[in-house]
Amino acid sequence: MESSDLCEIIEDLVDKAGLLLVDLTEKHVGRSHMIRLLVDRPGRINIAECAGLSRMIKDSIDGDIPLLDYRLEVSSPGIGRFLTSEVDWIRSVGRKLSVKMVDSDFIDWLEEYSDGCLKFRNDRNVIAENILSAVEVLD
Repeated sequence: MESSDLCEIIEDLVDKAGLLLVDLTEKHVGRSHMIRLLVDRPGRINIAECAGLSRMIKDSIDGDIPLLDYRLEVSSPGIGRFLTSEVDWIRSVGRKLSVKMVDSDFIDWLEEYSDGCLKFRNDRNVIAENILSAVEVLD
């Protein structure tokens, strides 16, 4: 099975689980494969959802290519990861973010994301491409 086929199967399963794929790494380590996924969803993903997705992926891989030697890791991205992509903004709705921009820094709750625009409390609207860095912070 080609690496791109494996990634496509995994992406489809993540989508069917109603989750967002934040990062997918698949590489050969000797004769085996290392498959590492970071997944999330708006609100927050829990351990049971990661475990359920892991079982779905394992069942699919074992059924399609039973002789593949692989190691699978499914987890959430964590709090300190920099937010840079559209998937990051979507999954961060409802979370408190620390945002750095050229002319200001602020910490606020992200209320909505749509078409490259982030809406924070107090009617603060920010275009995503104007953000220098952003991370989730604990309340």
